[in-house]
Amino acid sequence: MAEAFTHMSKKSALNELYAKRAKREKRSLLSKLLGAVSRSEHIHARRSLMYIRGKMGDLDEYLSQLVHSKHIDTAQRYPQLSERLNEAGQKKAAEAFEQLSQVAAVHEKLLNAVIEDTAGGTREYYVCDVCGYIAPDQPPDNCPVCNAVKEKFKP
Repeated sequence: MAEAFTHMSKKSALNELYAKRAKREKRSLLSKLLGAVSRSEHIHARRSLMYIRGKMGDLDEYLSQLVHSKHIDTAQRYPQLSERLNEAGQKKAAEAFEQLSQVAAVHEKLLNAVIEDTAGGTREYYVCDVCGYIAPDQPPDNCPVCNAVKEKFKP
C-alpha cells in the first residue's frame, strides 16, 4: 500500500504540472483532462492512505524520525544536491534546493517547538505556495526564503 500511495501521489503531482504546462501552451482540452487525471490520482492516493493508517506506528516515534529527517535534509541532503546542481550549471534548480534546505530548517524548528510544548498551545500556520515556508501565527509581508508576497500564503 505504501508503494501504491507513493506511485499515485507522484503521478498526481506530475499530471498537475503537465496540466499547467498544457494550459500555458493553449492546449485547453489536454489541460482539463490532465487536471482531472491529477485529481483522480490524488483521490486514489488518499484511498490508499486510508489502508495504511491502520499500520501506522507511535506518533511520538514518528515525530522523532521526522525531526531527524528534517535535520538531515537541512545539514546534508539538500545542500549536497544544491552543490551538484551548481556544478552541473543548473543554477535555478540549485537555488531551489538551497531554499528547500532553509524551509526544512524551519520545519525542524517548528516541530521541536510543538514537541516541547506541553501546554498544548494554540497557533495558526501559513504556508508559502511558492517555496513551502511555514510562518507561525500570521503570514509575513514577504516570504523570508523566496520573497513571495503575503497573498501567496495559505492557512
